[in-house]
Amino acid sequence: MIEIPLLLLTVIFILFFGTNSKARDIARSYTKRETIRRNGVFLDDSISMKALKIRRIKGKFGFYRSYAFEYNHSDFQRYDGKIELLGYYVLSIQFFHPDHIEQKDNHVNQ
Repeated sequence: MIEIPLLLLTVIFILFFGTNSKARDIARSYTKRETIRRNGVFLDDSISMKALKIRRIKGKFGFYRSYAFEYNHSDFQRYDGKIELLGYYVLSIQFFHPDHIEQKDNHVNQ
């Protein structure tokens, strides 16, 4: 009886590693493009994963990934940002600034 849960975990593990690098590349390129569009600089050309969950949106299951990044605007301060993906689809991107938060949402009914 333990074979079915073990098989399910193995399939999820294989799907995760098969999709992780592509999702990371999509998040990195989208973040870089949005940062440049806002006249900023995407620092270190890198993102780091902060959360990984399995979620269901619009009846579809997928890996929800949240990445953190750093950027700056014409000064020498580093500011934080966050991008969220479900599978390969960008849900939102946020740019945290000391006095405000800029956010761009791709509208998905959760």
